[in-house]
Amino acid sequence: MNRLTRYVYNTLFGRYALTAFGLGALLWMLDLLRRLEDGGFGLAVLIGQVLASLMLVPGALIDLLPVITVLATAAGMGALQTRHELTVMRAAGVSLWRLTGLAMVPALLISGAALLFLQWGAPALQQTPERTIGASLAEQGLWHPQHGLWIQAERETVNVRRLELGRLPADITIYQFAESGELDRIIEAQWAQVHDDGRWTLETVNVSEFEAGAPVRRVAHEALGWQSMLTASQLTLLQRPLASLSLTEQWRYVDGLQQRGQDYAEYEVLLWRRLVIPLACVAMVLAAMATAAVPLKRQVVSVRLALALALGLVFQILAEMTTYAGLVLGQPGMLTALLPPMVLMVVAWSMLKKAR
Repeated sequence: MNRLTRYVYNTLFGRYALTAFGLGALLWMLDLLRRLEDGGFGLAVLIGQVLASLMLVPGALIDLLPVITVLATAAGMGALQTRHELTVMRAAGVSLWRLTGLAMVPALLISGAALLFLQWGAPALQQTPERTIGASLAEQGLWHPQHGLWIQAERETVNVRRLELGRLPADITIYQFAESGELDRIIEAQWAQVHDDGRWTLETVNVSEFEAGAPVRRVAHEALGWQSMLTASQLTLLQRPLASLSLTEQWRYVDGLQQRGQDYAEYEVLLWRRLVIPLACVAMVLAAMATAAVPLKRQVVSVRLALALALGLVFQILAEMTTYAGLVLGQPGMLTALLPPMVLMVVAWSMLKKAR
């Protein structure tokens, strides 16, 4: 690695660090203020809220990584242009394409590290179902890390041993009692589909019926409907946020929903939008290089940063609009996620060719 390459890398990595720190601090402060508005007093509560907000920052920064990339690259290259160093490099025979290749390296390294973090780091930072589940659930039930959720209402007692992939109720046992208090039947299910109206569809079910406390017969069902006593909000307390699952867990979760015939489009788009982060960062580098390579009569870095910020915001808006349109039109999640960075890459490439 020659001196020029090290100098460019140091400049770019420094801008990445400053941009990420600034956005991270802003995101942390906004989330902390939101949490404090919900109530809670005392030093222990404050420390807990501060730590909880900090744990959300890395994931939020990864989702904003394309914006960070375009800002950092434009700031770094804009600074070189302002000090006429970029002009000297190009006059010395360093082509704009080589400089673009150098700018790609930090973007690819950081986006690759982001995917590794999403696979192994993010699940460790996020709260798991073993957390405190709140008063609304504790009044009727009990959660234990080894024995799962126990909840009772009227003449039913339900045990959900685990949440598959942190979201799907699995290993379910339902104890139903007669008015006399005797055990009437036991329903055992491998897992359940949870519907918005509170109804569960139990799958791979065995029903054991009792008379006078003694078993009389056992019947197997592929699927069985059951009106859950567990409200959607209570179940949400136990579920891990989808964004906290590793990439492989998200893939399995989407595949499981697809096999069960449930709506999976929204989760598929979320997964693919994260998988294409490196491609989006590449497109952002091209766009930033196009803006940074254009000589300005007045060497004002803020102008370049404004252009870069505008590109980042346009990309985010385009990604959100494409996601919404893809969900409405029923387009594949991969296509919906790939379209914005591909469009930006084509536009940025044409801009860079003109700047050359």
